[in-house]
Amino acid sequence: MKLIISDQIRQNIRVIAEKCCKNISSGKILRIFAVPVLFMAIPFTVLPQEQIRKEVVVVRPYQPSIADASRISALPEIADTATIKPEFEYSIFPIPLQVEYDLEPITAARLEEEPPPRLYNSHLRLGYGNYTTPFAELSINSVRNSDWNGGLYLKHHSSHGNIKLENEIDAVSGFSDNEVLLHGKRMFRESNLWGRAGITGNRFHYYGYDTSVDTVFEKNDIRQNFIFGNASIGLKSTVNDSSSLHYDVSANYTHFQDRNKNLEHGINLDATFQQYIRGQVIGLGIGYDYLNNTRVADTANSIIMLNPWITKADEEWKVLAGFNVYYDYYGGSGRTYFHPVARLDFSLVRDYVVPYVGVDGKLNINNYGRIAAENFFIVPGTKVENSNNKINLYAGVKGNITRNISFNAGGAYRVVDNMHFFVNDTLSEPANKFIAVYDDIEKFHYWGELKASIGNSFDIMLNADMYSYEMKYQDHPWHKPELEFGLRAKYNLRDKIILNADILHIGERKAMSADPDAEPFLLKGTTDFNFGAEYRYNNLFSAFIRANNITSSGYRKWNYYPSMGFNFLLGFTYSL
Repeated sequence: MKLIISDQIRQNIRVIAEKCCKNISSGKILRIFAVPVLFMAIPFTVLPQEQIRKEVVVVRPYQPSIADASRISALPEIADTATIKPEFEYSIFPIPLQVEYDLEPITAARLEEEPPPRLYNSHLRLGYGNYTTPFAELSINSVRNSDWNGGLYLKHHSSHGNIKLENEIDAVSGFSDNEVLLHGKRMFRESNLWGRAGITGNRFHYYGYDTSVDTVFEKNDIRQNFIFGNASIGLKSTVNDSSSLHYDVSANYTHFQDRNKNLEHGINLDATFQQYIRGQVIGLGIGYDYLNNTRVADTANSIIMLNPWITKADEEWKVLAGFNVYYDYYGGSGRTYFHPVARLDFSLVRDYVVPYVGVDGKLNINNYGRIAAENFFIVPGTKVENSNNKINLYAGVKGNITRNISFNAGGAYRVVDNMHFFVNDTLSEPANKFIAVYDDIEKFHYWGELKASIGNSFDIMLNADMYSYEMKYQDHPWHKPELEFGLRAKYNLRDKIILNADILHIGERKAMSADPDAEPFLLKGTTDFNFGAEYRYNNLFSAFIRANNITSSGYRKWNYYPSMGFNFLLGFTYSL
């Protein structure tokens, strides 16, 4: 085959080459390269022997382009091989700089304190109820003072009504309780000196008697008066330093007399000292009691008590160990009593479940004044012997169910020698007074307590006690119940309305009959419902009502002595 380029094609190539050479400013060199390039762009045609003639039409002329140039941003650097070492010469002139300045005092910033709430130094409470029952109470106290405080308390509560007995006779059951108390305290830097003096007067009647006896009492024949007087002074340390000796000492004088001219004097000295030494606290208690009935011969009684102890505590447990020693001098002879004292508290769940176990014992000091306060209807001048609590074993668990609910439950076993019980004096025909009988007993006591608070407005407390006695000489624990139960609730509505209620239950008890062969008297168990309400008009004035024994149950604390039925007290309070 033979490659043949026609004349027309050659002519076109020449024209194109000339145009390209004119547009390109590179000159001669570009012309040299332009022709071959154009030549290569021409399609080759393999012609046969015969000659083919075709025309080529250029649709678009060639437009050359130049790519964008990129700028070189690097700056030229000159490598300097010369080094210069600076040399310094300086001199120090030790001359202090004298600076003069003037200070201008700046007033210290402070927060304005809120004014303390106003305190009222007196409080008056007056009321009146059925059974012709007036009531008055007055408290006068000092206001805020960092050095001392003191006050005066006065009270009168009486009733002039009668109570119906089983024989339908209205018995004279009126009473009158009066009290005057003066107290004060002087605060020093590390101690407090306190004192109090008071007198209490009680007037009542022996209105309860065996109604099977046909008799009528004159009011003046069954009247009795008690006067209790006391004066105390003491000094107690208040220093917070654990290495210092802590002390609490006091002296007390008591005076008691009745309408029958029984006169009793009593002196009590009491002191407690404790010191923190090497991780434990060592303490010592000292006591002295003197009692004497000036009308009854050979009734002077002196008791000396000594109580050393030691205690040690950790975050999870606390242990105490010691003993009580009593020396009882009475009737020209003396006797010594020894009682161990120990207690262990350990926390299973801190502050929520705290089991405890312990043992202790003591000598109960009994005298006419103290027994008369326990049972007003005692035979005048009765001397009751001291009781020896030989041992008291107890165990329980206390703690908190939640932050606002706490509990305490446990049991105890107690052995008591010479424990006294009250029975009717059968030597007097109406049997309207009581004497004491004695027995050596074993006593079992089980208790449970639950207290709950809901916010700041509602409080409730539940407690129950169960007792069981093993008697040695007496047939029954006279006038002692086997069950006691109490439920108390209080509701505070924005310090405006205060409501409180309680339910008290006491189980059945037995009283000795005048006939030793007869069955004992059964004092039935009873439940007492009480309710109270107070409306506070403002901080100065409020009104109240108190209703007791709402169901008018025939409760008898002592044999032959029924209590008042439904009774109420209505009154107001005023503060100055």
